[in-house]
Amino acid sequence: MIIYTNPAFYLLLASLTAFILLILPTFSVPLLSTFYFLHSTEANGVRFGMYGWCLDEGGICSSVRLGYTWEPQLAVPISSALVLYPISAVFVFCTMITLLPVLYARSARSDKIFAISAWISFAVSFLAFLFMIGMWGVAKSRFEKQGFGASYGNLPWMSLVASLLLLVVALSPYFLGPPPKEKPRPDAIRRRYQTADLEAHRSTRPKPHSSTRNTEKR
Repeated sequence: MIIYTNPAFYLLLASLTAFILLILPTFSVPLLSTFYFLHSTEANGVRFGMYGWCLDEGGICSSVRLGYTWEPQLAVPISSALVLYPISAVFVFCTMITLLPVLYARSARSDKIFAISAWISFAVSFLAFLFMIGMWGVAKSRFEKQGFGASYGNLPWMSLVASLLLLVVALSPYFLGPPPKEKPRPDAIRRRYQTADLEAHRSTRPKPHSSTRNTEKR
């Protein structure tokens, strides 16, 4: 069977795409200036990532740490909640592993394990998206109230796409149809025939006559 004709193959591609989109925040500002959550015009331009911030001019960046502040817009280190992104990426990786039995040797048990893992991955990724959009939404509003421009970067949209892909993956078992019935193992077939032969032997064994039973009683 050609692998790309199996619907589970496309679920594997969707999970892989979501995994990449969820792992990218780990390499965001200040590690890579390409990926960031929010950009503000304060200080002649500043970008915020998972582990800190970088100024557009001068190449000045904060130290790499989980949980940082930029007062008064980020007054508390609520950015520590962004650790949900690498955690969700780990769950998505586990989901891809549980997809392999569905792809090559699908059964009711493999479908159940995959469905549980897929729903957990979606829940964690969506929770990360909610924390992220809430935190940066408040920060964006505070920047704008102080007269600075603020706009979302590429990471919020990547997070949204990843959550939607994982939702499709989690819902997929309802559309793949029932798994094929498992073929009985050779030992189970052997026991079945042995039981049938034993029952046939018992049914064909002659029964003692009533006179014989009465004689035995006397």
